[in-house]
Amino acid sequence: MLKVENLSLRLGSTQIIRDISFEVSKGELVCLLGPSGCGKTTTLRLIAGLEKPDSGTISIAGERASGSDFVLPPHKRHVGFLFQDFALFPHLTVAENISYGLAHLGKAAAQARTKELLEQIRMLHHADKYPHELSGGEQQRVAFARARAPRPPLLLLDEPFSGLDTSLRGRIREETLRILHNRGVTAVMVTHDPEEAMMMADRIILMKDGEIVQVGTPDEIYHHPVSPFAAEFLGEINRLKGTADGDRIETDIGSLANAGFADGTSVDVMVRPDALKLSPGAGAAPGQPCARVCDVRYAGGSSHIRLGLGEGEVPHTHVQVRRPGRVVVHEGERLGVEIDPSQTFVFQSSD
Repeated sequence: MLKVENLSLRLGSTQIIRDISFEVSKGELVCLLGPSGCGKTTTLRLIAGLEKPDSGTISIAGERASGSDFVLPPHKRHVGFLFQDFALFPHLTVAENISYGLAHLGKAAAQARTKELLEQIRMLHHADKYPHELSGGEQQRVAFARARAPRPPLLLLDEPFSGLDTSLRGRIREETLRILHNRGVTAVMVTHDPEEAMMMADRIILMKDGEIVQVGTPDEIYHHPVSPFAAEFLGEINRLKGTADGDRIETDIGSLANAGFADGTSVDVMVRPDALKLSPGAGAAPGQPCARVCDVRYAGGSSHIRLGLGEGEVPHTHVQVRRPGRVVVHEGERLGVEIDPSQTFVFQSSD
């Protein structure tokens, strides 16, 4: 449905996008994920035809839409765009906003399509209201319906949930995902929220500094990151120093299998908070490292424990541990620590 090949864009002296390529299949929801300024929104604007690339091409449904010598205007691309601020027309009612892009249909067909969309977003009784009379969540649903009204082959969403309250964001996100999947809509969504991307995307395109770092399913990127940046961006992580010693990697909280590093190589060992298993210090296995509890916080269904490593009173390193439920431990207590290798990633040290 969408093919981006060797796309680049420079604004002044700044390289915004650098030689990126990816494809989106029909019915797939792909998230462009990355920190602010990484180029994800610019990529979306290039796909929409709001920017002209310096090099590379964009094809939509098999037709060339952009190149360095040609840009098909946005209104001729048949692409739906849901803006971050929703951009509803304040002087039009809900129904009029949704039907705005249906002028090519006859009156009866436009009214039927508008009613269909109002029913999908459960806002039929709000049809005659104006945007200022709606909540943020209701405005988002109207903007979503308006973007889908002409049945575009491709829907682009720019941080569509970022302006919503936390309590509302999850519900609206689930409703949006259900509609997209039930209708087989092809979509590209921009977000800086890893949790949101992992919950919604069929595939994630992780970006940094205008380049693509990794492409994969949420499971692939979370469990098999290709770089320290990918490991850290997809979730909280502990970074430890390690050294290759024969067939093992030695760290302050135990050893791991060595996957090919030469003896003496310094490595960065990245361990997710869920990957650290705890046991009472007195019951730790012989040779199992112990750590001192420095802080305990309870957050709903999980416990967050900060451990200090080292035998002295002042730890030389701290690690965060997250365990389900309420774990009853006390500050100053010593606990045995064990690493789960499946949630641990080793890269050659960048120092």
